[in-house]
Parts: sequence; structure tokens; C-alpha cells
Amino acid sequence: MKRRNTSLTDILPVCTLLIVVVVFSIVSGGRILTANNLSAVLDQSLTVMIGGMGMIFVLCHGGIDLSIGSLACMSVYLSAGFLMNYGIAATLSGAIVIGTLVGLLTGTVVSRFKVPSFMVTVALQTGLRGICNYLAMTKGVLIATPGMQVFNQLPVKIPVVLILLAITWYVFEYTRLGKYSKAIGENELCSSISGINVPLIKTIDFMISGGICGVTGLFMMARTGGVSNMLGKGFEMRVILALLLGSVPVVGGMDSKMFKVIIGALTVLMLENGLSVSGITGGLYQLIEGIMLVVVCVATTMAKKYSALRDEKLMLQVKAEEG
Repeated sequence: MKRRNTSLTDILPVCTLLIVVVVFSIVSGGRILTANNLSAVLDQSLTVMIGGMGMIFVLCHGGIDLSIGSLACMSVYLSAGFLMNYGIAATLSGAIVIGTLVGLLTGTVVSRFKVPSFMVTVALQTGLRGICNYLAMTKGVLIATPGMQVFNQLPVKIPVVLILLAITWYVFEYTRLGKYSKAIGENELCSSISGINVPLIKTIDFMISGGICGVTGLFMMARTGGVSNMLGKGFEMRVILALLLGSVPVVGGMDSKMFKVIIGALTVLMLENGLSVSGITGGLYQLIEGIMLVVVCVATTMAKKYSALRDEKLMLQVKAEEG
């Protein structure tokens, strides 16, 4: 008997997205399904998708990175401040290098000195935002060049996101790095005993997340038309919300899958857009988001337990048949 590869935790994010679309289609009288509105949702979700492609590497081994918003801002601020006159390629390369180096620092502190990633990245979030504030005082607001603003056009953004998705998907799902990262999330001690270099894998995960922050920063710069010290503020919570609504487990493990990043990003933006179009704002807006997040987290936990019980029964059945 072959084991089924699709689990409830894989189906849940798709169901969540469909429920959001159906509910707000009814509440808004179909306004969220107009071509212009769907195009706007897709446009806004692309940046969240990119951030999630990096964050999931950290989340899958049981870590978290709360500094990605500040890092995206600082990396593109520094890169654009010194390299913008040399073209888009130089600016993007500089932002990626800066983000990767900060990721290396974060990963080293977390993995070598055993400091919880939550504490490290909260401290970094504050420190990096302080650097951005200093840059704002010394360099002022940097205006994006016309060439950089091209990255705010869907015909350009979508191919770039698809290329980045193809690369991260392959690395996450089919290479040793992705498999080892998930194994660490399942059981770090067993992974270490089995010969996996846990500190190295964790450090590389943070470097990938940091490097992708550089790309995210460039997209943010293109969207806003420049860089200020407020760029990326609150972005990390939006990405985390997308991952959780996409049913990516907060403890990591094998249920962390790249397609959930895409579904989660679309769910977050459809939810925000649906609430806005339906005229729901303020405290009620945040209340609905919070309730939905709790419901999805509970459903994900229950689905994971059910899948584990189902797999255990299948194994016992297979053993009985073989015996």
C-alpha cells in the first residue's frame, strides 16, 4: 500500500483561501472579484511572497526572523545610497550582499552562541531600524531612478518573482539544505546525532533569508518611489501572518512547504482587501484578522495530529499485511 503524499495540512491553506474569497465575494457584492481589484491584490501580494520565500527557510528549522522589514530597508538604503548611480544590477547586488552578511551575523549568533532567534532578531530589528533613522538624517529620502521604478510594473515583477520562486522552491524541496532544515525542525537532537551540521544549516538559512530581504527592499523601493526610514515597517508581521495562514507550522518540520507561502500571501491580501472593500476598518478589522489567525493555527495543529494518526494506522496496516 502506497502512502498518500497529500495531507490535511496541505489542503487546509487552499480551503482557507477559498473560504476568504467566497465570504468576501458575498459580503462585498462581488466587488473583490473585479479584474482591477484582483490585479491589485496580486501586485501587493508579490512582495509578501518574496519575503516569505526567505522566511520559510528560517521557520522550517524552528527559528523566526523578526528583522526582515528593517533589514530590507537598511540593505536597499545603503546599497542605493552608494550604488544607485551605477545601475539597477549594482544596487540589487549590493542589497543582496548586505542582507546576506547580516543573515550570516544573525545565524552565527543563533547557532554558535545558542541565543534564541526571537531575541536576536528583535534586537536586530531595533538596531537596523536605528541605522535607517541615521541614514534618513544624513542622506535624506532617496528617490528611485526611472529604471528602478520599472520593478513596480506587473509584467516585470511577475517574471522576477517566478524565477526567484523556481530557485527557492528547488533548493527548499529537493536539495539537502531544504531537507536537513526540515529535519532540524522535526527534531534537532536527532538531526545532530545523525550527522547533520545543525549550526551550519541554521546559518545558511538565515543568510538566504537575509539575501532575499535585499530583493524585497528593491521591490519596496520601486513601489514607494524611494527609500525612507519607514520602508518595510511592520513587514515582518505581514509575512509571518501569511506563513501562518498558509498553514506553515511555527515549529517547523516536514509540513513546511514552499507552495504554502504563495497561498498564504494571497490569503492575507485577499483578507485585507476584502475587509477594506466591505467597509470594515479599525479595531474590527484587526479583530477579524486575529480571530482568523487563531482558527487557522488551531486547525493546522489538529490537521497535523490527524495526519500523524492516519500515517501510524497506515504503517500498522502495512506491517500486518506484510506479516
